[in-house]
Amino acid sequence: MEKYLITIDLDGTLMYDLSSYDEETFAYLRHLKSLGHKIVIATGRPLRSSYFVYQLLGLDTPIINYNGAYITNPADPAYPVTDIRIPRQELFNIIEVLQDGLINIFCEIHDDIFVHDYNPQIHDFIHLDGGRMFAGELSKILTADPHGALIFVKDSHLNLLYEYVEHNRGNNIEARHWKVSGYDIVEIYHPQVDKKEGMLQAARFYNIKPENIIAIGDGNNDIGMVKAAYHGVAMGNASPLVKQVAKHLTGPIESQGVLKFLKKFFGSIDQK
Repeated sequence: MEKYLITIDLDGTLMYDLSSYDEETFAYLRHLKSLGHKIVIATGRPLRSSYFVYQLLGLDTPIINYNGAYITNPADPAYPVTDIRIPRQELFNIIEVLQDGLINIFCEIHDDIFVHDYNPQIHDFIHLDGGRMFAGELSKILTADPHGALIFVKDSHLNLLYEYVEHNRGNNIEARHWKVSGYDIVEIYHPQVDKKEGMLQAARFYNIKPENIIAIGDGNNDIGMVKAAYHGVAMGNASPLVKQVAKHLTGPIESQGVLKFLKKFFGSIDQK
């Protein structure tokens, strides 16, 4: 059997929440690994809150963290490391531009977490276990460039933030957002950051043919890899934009969408 690269998102695709998952799906992924296929995790999470999944699956491949801003292989120190940052001065400028439109902001450098105002509202967005947290005025506590940032902004100031990003793209910042009740969360990231890049790097490293690349995801941060993969798969619970670029649609996470697609896909190969 030819070997495949299977790149999988975590939240909303493989993981129900921070730590809950479907054991049957994990068992099947371990089975595929035993056949020689390469499984790669691609997540917006930091390494500290995704490494346990890596261990549960028994992986020896790279892990794509911060949506591709930080890529390492815990099992192979010789694997090329990707470490992309955004200029911290741009975050300071955004804070100044937003003023009272800013609700909160946090960013990370590896396992160091820098948050403007640590409070119960932001607690669920920060994976504290294994990390060090620094709270306070960002311009005083952030002394190096971070991998990216999440900005919590009032609806009334969202366009103002995007206007700033539009006029400063030359400074290596890009933005995307999603709405929650009463405000917006904006991710500020480097334009070169895309899970797709980590996926294609792994394919080259392991000599996987382009037609043997699978990517499965649900969120807008998965669009790049789902579109680039020969077999791009959107979860049933995926955003409309992910479904638009996907070549395959599977069930939602609650219905074992990953497992159903992989069993059908590799079952059809076995029958050839």
